[in-house]
Amino acid sequence: MRILVVAYDYPPSRSPRALRWRYLTRELALLGHEVDVLVPDLGDPGVELPQAPGRVVVHPAFPGPFGWLVGRANRNRSKCDQCRAEPSMAAARLNWRGRIVDVAKRLAGLVLFPDVRAEWTPWARRALRRILVEAAPDVVVTSHEPASTLPLGMLARRLGFVWVADLGDPICAAYTPRRWRRRAWALEARVSALADRVLVTNEATRTLLVERHGQDRRRCKVLPNGYDDRRARDEWGEGDAVSFDADRLELVYAGRLYGYRDPVPLLRAVAASDGVRLTLVVPDPPPTDDAAAIAATAGGRLRVLGPLPHARVLAMLERADVLVNLGDRDQPVRTPAKLFEYFGIERPILHVHSDGADAAAGLLHGLRRGWSCEDDAEALAGLLADLRRRKDEGALHRGLVLGPLADYAHSSLGCRLEGLLREVADAGRHQSHRPAGTAPDRAG
Repeated sequence: MRILVVAYDYPPSRSPRALRWRYLTRELALLGHEVDVLVPDLGDPGVELPQAPGRVVVHPAFPGPFGWLVGRANRNRSKCDQCRAEPSMAAARLNWRGRIVDVAKRLAGLVLFPDVRAEWTPWARRALRRILVEAAPDVVVTSHEPASTLPLGMLARRLGFVWVADLGDPICAAYTPRRWRRRAWALEARVSALADRVLVTNEATRTLLVERHGQDRRRCKVLPNGYDDRRARDEWGEGDAVSFDADRLELVYAGRLYGYRDPVPLLRAVAASDGVRLTLVVPDPPPTDDAAAIAATAGGRLRVLGPLPHARVLAMLERADVLVNLGDRDQPVRTPAKLFEYFGIERPILHVHSDGADAAAGLLHGLRRGWSCEDDAEALAGLLADLRRRKDEGALHRGLVLGPLADYAHSSLGCRLEGLLREVADAGRHQSHRPAGTAPDRAG
């Protein structure tokens, strides 16, 4: 098949959406398919693929003026990240140029839906039309977020191409600005009605979309996030820059601290727990004054590291006692992508959530992979004390199943995606909704 993926987030971005499609495009290439990827030009795409029967070609398009500035800043920052090891718990400060750009982006985001990243759309639309003519893909896939990729999928659909919308999560979510909620809801309804298939990452999100828009469940498929099962452990490195203490319960959180993930209850619990240490591997320190105040009195129980090479992070996770996952506040249907990355590490997981109906907590319990706890400092401190005692007794893993989870390996997810794309592409050819002469009739 010939497949076109439209993704705002793609390597070198480290976002969960970028990693999802970096690995899925790799798997499609390994299965022999030809993949084109339309992305904003935010720097070197940095796509590394093993020897494969197929191929991946990245098509960068001008991202708009703010995107160009951000890409330039990211390239400069990547040079500094190699030297940054121990940032302060205080919020990172931008220089005056960064502050001006940040204010300008915020102002532009007041008029651009869903945010400033929509400025890419005019250049992306022109590039999309060109690629559709030159590559004549059997299927077009758009990766949300941001929602600005979805009108590009609608354009491809109007031109007669098969369109799969990888939503992952709802478009209208708890973190959607109030001024955009009506528009986000309407876009979500249009995508549900127009896309040949909609992909989401868990069953709770599929149920939510069906209830909101009356979508046929058969057209809404679950394709979860996953972990890289092709990287050999001897490639992970030694992670010798970070030491662990056998006499402590060592917790590690590796990821971003978005505004809808509150680490403060966990930080308070750790600061009050003897024999426990939490290491945060985050691009930026926790942004609140509360976090800084807790760190000042934690007595070495909190350790904050800046961004590290992915291989070293994996090596660190492999040596931790417990991996920490923070749930999304007020968004129980979402399952953070970090949880699935942890499934590739044979370590127990502690999931902190704010809702009793949290989908990630249900998944974790069903798989017997770890523990979940509400985001209450006292409850978390009690659980940490129990886990510390279990470690001392050599029983930390008792009752858990920590082996490989093949259903969430990217090799398995790539095969599932291939079957879905082949099915929808074949159905599109039979329906003949593409204008005659716009694409050759490929069998595979």
